[in-house]
Amino acid sequence: MTVYRCKTKDVIQLNDQIYRIRVIPEDIKLLDFKGGQYIILHMPDGKRIPLSIASSPEEKNFLELHIRLVKQYSLADEMIQLFKNASSVEIEGAFGSCHLNNSKRDLVIIAGGTGFSPMKSMIESAFLNNCQRQISLYLGAQYMSDLYHHKLINQWQKDKNNFSYTPVISGDDEIWEGATGFPHEVAIEQCGPTVTEKDFYISGSEAMVMAVYRSLTENGVNSSHIYSDILNIKRENGELA
Repeated sequence: MTVYRCKTKDVIQLNDQIYRIRVIPEDIKLLDFKGGQYIILHMPDGKRIPLSIASSPEEKNFLELHIRLVKQYSLADEMIQLFKNASSVEIEGAFGSCHLNNSKRDLVIIAGGTGFSPMKSMIESAFLNNCQRQISLYLGAQYMSDLYHHKLINQWQKDKNNFSYTPVISGDDEIWEGATGFPHEVAIEQCGPTVTEKDFYISGSEAMVMAVYRSLTENGVNSSHIYSDILNIKRENGELA
């Protein structure tokens, strides 16, 4: 796998926790990838950190990454400081097999936190390639303030007839008037009897992905219509059918 040396174009804080990093290659073109894939960031101390690609494959000027800064998780801060201060960074990729398939089935995306990052890449690529499938995004967050890129996604909904957006808040947010609970529960309820006719893409923590997977299969969704890198790894290891 090719290692790319890149320079940081910018580091922008999107909300209290999420940072958007854009990098550009030093001397070669951007790596080839598919929407939904990820790269490996090489840290100076030898750590190799997977980071989802948030920009679309069609964007040739930079590579976009999202990092969530979490208290008591110093590695996230180390990564942000590296992008801010290093003269160059090394990345390797692309990795992952969870990218948009050629199915004609409607697409339901369920994501939480920075799990939105690879789904952003996939959705933007679908738009740019004139995908005609209905795309429904269910994005989970604890509070409304955690919904980064909320304005961007709302703009997609205004501009694209085949795209719908349902943000779902799980915390006690007094000013929130939209859907509450967990995004997969809202998705299953809104899909109703058509839930078995759709393709589902899940992105988030392993615990979240497995909870959504179990709930979907319990509601009759065929496991072959549920996509996630975490699920693919478990399938390869024989942990899932």
